[in-house]
Amino acid sequence: MDNFEFKGPVLLVGIGGLGRKIALEAKRCTDFDCMVISNDKRDVEDENSLYVDCRPWINPGIFRIRSSLQNYESEIMKIFSRYGTVILISNLGGNSGTAISPLLSNIAKFSLNLKVINFVVMPFRYEKERLFNSAVSLKRLNSASDAVFVIDNDAFLEINPDLSLEECFSITNKTLVHIIKLMPSINLPPGKRIISTSSSEELGVENALRDSLAMLYSSSDPDSLGKSFLYINNGIAGSIGNLNSIIDKLRKIQNIDRNAEIDLSPSRTFDRPVNLVTLVQGHSKFDSYDPLAIIPGDSCLDWEIPESHPDIVLPLSNIE
Repeated sequence: MDNFEFKGPVLLVGIGGLGRKIALEAKRCTDFDCMVISNDKRDVEDENSLYVDCRPWINPGIFRIRSSLQNYESEIMKIFSRYGTVILISNLGGNSGTAISPLLSNIAKFSLNLKVINFVVMPFRYEKERLFNSAVSLKRLNSASDAVFVIDNDAFLEINPDLSLEECFSITNKTLVHIIKLMPSINLPPGKRIISTSSSEELGVENALRDSLAMLYSSSDPDSLGKSFLYINNGIAGSIGNLNSIIDKLRKIQNIDRNAEIDLSPSRTFDRPVNLVTLVQGHSKFDSYDPLAIIPGDSCLDWEIPESHPDIVLPLSNIE
């Protein structure tokens, strides 16, 4: 599988509140440009922001937001056309990310032929009303991106039940920023990847790797896993012999054998002992969120056009 070629200049696009937070943090430690797109005025107070006005709707749903965004398509294309790669960051547990990210991916990939990378956060399982739409949006992003990085907050909380929601968000957000920072320097075969990490800075590397693998297997079928990239905090990695032992253990794990790679990151780049990024080549738990996922793509009608609810007024006369 050929590696994805990272092409500059690069634009970070934070979508909605969570996307904005991660994009602005990532901008501080990269030389990427940054903008924010949201239908919430509270998210677009910074420079280089685009407010998607959904009036007269006060609490617009996903399809209303997407319909309103289409009014800004020419403005978005003008901005995106200055770049070679667009990195979109969104929360698929929220209306803004679920609505906006698929349309932006389509514009960047198919209208402008840019390199497109998506970083997405999936909802918790108790947010049942959001699971279906998040899965559909993720499927759309997979078809309109060169690479998609997924972090599953639900899996992270499942293996760390004592964490608060705030602690969970803080750790996974920092993990996303770390991976974004490494983007220009890592090998990146195209496809969907699951990001997993550990809960505590105090864990040793082996225990942190165990937690990361538990998070990974909570999100994906082990038989669907492909190439893995293991980022170890060099400040706590220990001796070369210890590193070799860790990698040997990783290689013995089913379906990561022969494909495991290691990349040492200096201790100043992130505060977790381990971050693991794994290519998913088949089924993941997110497919179960969408019962229609079993339908082949070529059997879906009008799949190329993301669903929306445009305001259409038909002047029908009274024929009584």
